[in-house]
Amino acid sequence: MRLFKLLAGVLSAGVFTVAMLQPAAAQSSDVEREIISGVIQNIVQNVRDEVQRRRVAPPAGMLRFSGETSDFDGRDLFAERRISNPFGALGYAKAPALAAAAPTWMYGTSLVGSADRASALAAKVDVHTVVGAFDVTKIGIFTASDALTFIGTGGHSWSRATAAVPFGPAFVMDSSMPSASATVSYLNGGFSADASVLTSWSRTSSNMLLVPATSSSSVAYTVNTQYRFDFPYAVWFEPTIGVTYSEGYTANFGVKTGDSTELHGGARIGTEMMWMGYKIQPTVSAVAFRIVDSSSGTADMYGIRGSAKMNVLWTQNFSSYLEVHGTATSQQVVFPALAGANVQTVGVQAGLRYTWN
Repeated sequence: MRLFKLLAGVLSAGVFTVAMLQPAAAQSSDVEREIISGVIQNIVQNVRDEVQRRRVAPPAGMLRFSGETSDFDGRDLFAERRISNPFGALGYAKAPALAAAAPTWMYGTSLVGSADRASALAAKVDVHTVVGAFDVTKIGIFTASDALTFIGTGGHSWSRATAAVPFGPAFVMDSSMPSASATVSYLNGGFSADASVLTSWSRTSSNMLLVPATSSSSVAYTVNTQYRFDFPYAVWFEPTIGVTYSEGYTANFGVKTGDSTELHGGARIGTEMMWMGYKIQPTVSAVAFRIVDSSSGTADMYGIRGSAKMNVLWTQNFSSYLEVHGTATSQQVVFPALAGANVQTVGVQAGLRYTWN
């Protein structure tokens, strides 16, 4: 009888621990995908801002160098008076100076690192992420000043979830997630749109016998549309709206385990100014989101993401940024004891970017 009670207590502790970690640790791969998606969107925004900053607007009219001149423009007043034109040799100086042509191709590379902490109930998830990216931009697709950008990324996240147990050692869950993504972005004036696909693989293990090691994979598709409004004093405002569709699979995209659809919308606002001889670009953003369809046990989920970012242009080609961000999520899950659980994520992100053409 005493042995039976002991085994029952251990089993109860294991079930309670797994339930307590469900919002954060068991969903740590969701937290990692969210963080990686945020990094990718930051890179997309950096590229879009870079293209808009360096793009040369098409001229308002065409310069005429052939015989397309009016009678008045074509008259030689000195010749009419039968005297030589002392300024004839300087005639070329009358044409306006030409602006430097916009680059046809632009290239860039980025390196981004972030550290985040997600918390829910008594569980905490610490996530560290490194992402590298390469982008190619072609300026002049349908007009002289629109642009098409291709971005590829590769990254890796490491996370550790911990939770206190009523008795016994703390529950620890470690996860490793490599990822890759591809993005295409189109920009024309204030309008821009981007589409991304993110694939990831996750390997999770724990220090409890009741929770075996697992492997999973996922793919997420995101489409966003933005329009940037420029105001005096270098201030701009950019509302955005988009959708993300995610699918979860067993290891190596084997059996599909679930899917979800997220709608999101918000805005960025920013400006630029000179400080100690360098151009700085502070921006703040806020996006509200809601899971409108899910087959993974989440009946309802909604929340908000916010960030504050400082970008510094050290040279024409080299820049860096520092960002602080946070996400607050409220959700209703199937497990009754966890109904109404909330997840909060806060973190910091830093990136380096180099461009050339």
